[in-house]
Amino acid sequence: MNKKVGLLILLISCFLVSCSPLLSTSYTKEGYSDKNYKKIAVIGISNDLNARLAFENKAVELLKANGINAVSGISMFPQNMPKEAQTPENFIQIIKDNNLDGVITMSLIDEKDSHRYTPGRTYSVPAGYYKVGKYIYRRYITVREPGYYVPTQSYVIEAVLYNLKGELTVDKDTWVWTGESSLIDPYSLQSAANKFCSQMVGQILKDEVVVP
Repeated sequence: MNKKVGLLILLISCFLVSCSPLLSTSYTKEGYSDKNYKKIAVIGISNDLNARLAFENKAVELLKANGINAVSGISMFPQNMPKEAQTPENFIQIIKDNNLDGVITMSLIDEKDSHRYTPGRTYSVPAGYYKVGKYIYRRYITVREPGYYVPTQSYVIEAVLYNLKGELTVDKDTWVWTGESSLIDPYSLQSAANKFCSQMVGQILKDEVVVP
């Protein structure tokens, strides 16, 4: 590879990592070092299909853009999967059949209603005139509007990375990284997916839990 091209790629990679938004908290399992993945499935855990698809698709898009081979989990782990199919043994078989060596899950773990204080505006308005000697001046008074509380809703979303390499068993502990962040009054479902997934991928790159 041309040295200038290699340097350009390195600079772009550093720029993507440094400028990416991050999660509120993240934690990597002690001793975790096996960071190369061939195929990671992204699974949004939600009863709302539209929410699941929005988060899965955005996460896959951003992971791929950063050189990580990711696929949406909806085709492998379909919405409303029959309960009889939701067994550890069946999940392990699905993982093997699709050659997955990693899974990232995203799930809503808390939802809160609260209020945010918004201070009132302060501004000046004309209030007549007054005379000083032969000069006339305009008088202003300061008006302060009272503050008020606005109802807000926050959503805490957690992401977990599972390392599925090697022989899988029902009782095998496979999680290697987790992170979470709050979304306060997201403008729309898509904006919520864009924000959280950007934070998640940015944190994954910063923590170097997956090596592109």
